[in-house]
Amino acid sequence: MLKNIASAALAAGMLCAPALAHAPKAVPSLSGSYVYSGAENCPSGEGSIHQVSGTLTFDPASGKAKLDAYFVTGDAPEILRVKSTQDYTNSAAAFSLAGNSYHITYGPVQGGVAAYASFIGLVQDGTANCGFQGAITLQ
Repeated sequence: MLKNIASAALAAGMLCAPALAHAPKAVPSLSGSYVYSGAENCPSGEGSIHQVSGTLTFDPASGKAKLDAYFVTGDAPEILRVKSTQDYTNSAAAFSLAGNSYHITYGPVQGGVAAYASFIGLVQDGTANCGFQGAITLQ
């Protein structure tokens, strides 16, 4: 009898273990200053590519991100500096910045804050749908 109880307890423990191993992870926060880079590819007409490099500083309390970046853009390429403040949100698999939605993949997390993330999505550039891929690295 004792052997059957021990076997049943062991089996019950093994059946519960996978449920504990797959508990959902907390959503990483985007907080602080990140090095930001990205590229936009617009296939309309001749096609165009826009590139960005700079910083994004996230404030989770306000839901605002401050951008300070340089863009390479235009048919006759030029470098433009852009500073702006934009709304953002993030979840386990989605990221929204300035009204654009992306799929996001987080890298290492330090103290609940994402140290790295990569994101991709479609953005509207004038009348064209364009692909955009970006990455952020915590400074």
